[in-house]
Amino acid sequence: MAVYDIDYAKEHLAELFHQARQGFEVVIAREDGKACELTPLAEVWSAEPAATSTAAPEEPEAALGDLVPA
Repeated sequence: MAVYDIDYAKEHLAELFHQARQGFEVVIAREDGKACELTPLAEVWSAEPAATSTAAPEEPEAALGDLVPA
């Protein structure tokens, strides 16, 4: 696991993102000891729908109390 100082990370952020996407653990630490890790994601949120919608099948007509096929 590679730990980088925040000042180095500010100047080399694109390179660190690339390393994280290649599967390397990248941790960025501040002087006060707080840190974060760059974690690659499989997907990025998008406003586009992930799937198209389809109409739900209509339920069969049945009188109150009648059996309805499952």
